Amino acid sequence: MSYEILLIQGAGLVTTEEEQVIADALKAALGNEFRIIYPPIPDADNPSYQAWDAVLTASLKDLSGKVILLGHSLGASVILKHFSQEPVPDKVIGMILFGVPYWKDQNWDVSEYVIEDDFVANLSELDNIYFYYSTDDEVIPRQQFETYQKLMPQAHYRVLSGMDHSYHKAIPDMVADIKELATKCAGEK
Repeated sequence: MSYEILLIQGAGLVTTEEEQVIADALKAALGNEFRIIYPPIPDADNPSYQAWDAVLTASLKDLSGKVILLGHSLGASVILKHFSQEPVPDKVIGMILFGVPYWKDQNWDVSEYVIEDDFVANLSELDNIYFYYSTDDEVIPRQQFETYQKLMPQAHYRVLSGMDHSYHKAIPDMVADIKELATKCAGEK
């Protein structure tokens, strides 16, 4: 069985380069059974939900294997907002979301990225959602991570340390979780 990993980056051109490191490391660690898709995102320094969601939607339509979604920071927010409005397709077997902002936080009110209140309904069918948070993440406050824990108790939560918002040091954890998702999927056949 083949697996496709769709990586949706965080905001900023610097992030584009930082996440190429993640894409390359995953490709090297996972081998040919996994295909890494890292689509270019329009205007990474001035993101808009509609433009990023269009990339996510088009990418999902183009994928035919079993899909694992990877989302970093704003990219993870786009994934969550998308699935607060649309059902998760059967081909999506899991999500790994790292450094995820919670936009309803009183200091982060950016309505364009706010997820629907009942977003959990669409995601409740998918029990393979992993949230990563580093205690040394200089961008995402811990209370935002804790909000997701309260909203989605069925998800898996990884509290990491010693890494900044790039999450490069979490690559071994990502590899392990991707392999676990693939094993679960293969066992369900």
